Amino acid sequence: MKIRKGAILMLCSLCLTGCSGVRKLKINTEEITKDTIVSCNDQVIYEYDASYPDIASLVKDSDVIVYGKAEGIRYYIDWYGMCHTKADITVLRSFKGNYKEGKQIKIVKDQGYVSVKDYMDPLWSKEEKKSYRRIYEQYSDEELEHIYLQQTEKDDIMLETNQRSVYFLQKSADYNTDRTYTRINGPEGEYMEIEDDCFVRVNTLWDHHNRAEVQENTDLEEDVDDMFTLEEIASQIHAAE
Repeated sequence: MKIRKGAILMLCSLCLTGCSGVRKLKINTEEITKDTIVSCNDQVIYEYDASYPDIASLVKDSDVIVYGKAEGIRYYIDWYGMCHTKADITVLRSFKGNYKEGKQIKIVKDQGYVSVKDYMDPLWSKEEKKSYRRIYEQYSDEELEHIYLQQTEKDDIMLETNQRSVYFLQKSADYNTDRTYTRINGPEGEYMEIEDDCFVRVNTLWDHHNRAEVQENTDLEEDVDDMFTLEEIASQIHAAE
C-alpha cells in the first residue's frame, strides 16, 4: 500500500483526538506471540516530501530531540484499516526542546497490532468481509478475537515496552494533542538502542533483520556500519545546531 504522507496524516488527525471513526483497541499484549500473529506482511509505503540522510539533516527540522524509553503503549485502528500506535516516552536525556529528564511526551507511530475480528468488523463491503473470513476459515469466530495482524510502515520496527531510542520529532497539526509528536519520516527519525550504548537507525536495522532472514550467521556489528554511542549522536546533534 503506497500513500502520500500528507494525505494519511489528515486521516490520522481525527484518530487521536476522539473521532468516532477510530477505535482504541483492547488487546491483551501477552497474547501477541509468533504463534498468534497470522500476518505481518502488511507494510504501508509512504511517499515523503524529503529525505534525511544523516543526523545533521534531521536536527534542522526537529522540534524535539530526546533519548527516551517507551511505556504505556496503546493501539488504535481507523476506518480505513490503518493501525496506529500511541506511546508515552519518558525522557532520559533531552537534546532539543524544553523537556527535562523524567518528563513524559507522547509519540504516534503508523503501526500496530489488531485482532482479525477487530480488523474485519468495520469493513464496509460484505464481499470483503467474506473474503477475509475465507482466508482464516480454519479459525472459529471466537478464535478470530485472539489471532492478530501486524501492520507497520515500510522499513520500520514494532515499538515495544521499555524500548529505548533517540527520537527526532516534529509537532504535527494532524496529531493535535498536547505533547504529542511524530518521528521525522518515520523510521528515518529514530535511532534505536539495540544493546547498552549502541544505537542504529531503525530503517538500517530493519534492512539488516530482513537480510538476516535469508542469510544465516549474519553478525550485526560486522554487517552494519552506522552504529553510534549516545555521545557520538550527541556530538553530531550539537555540531548541527
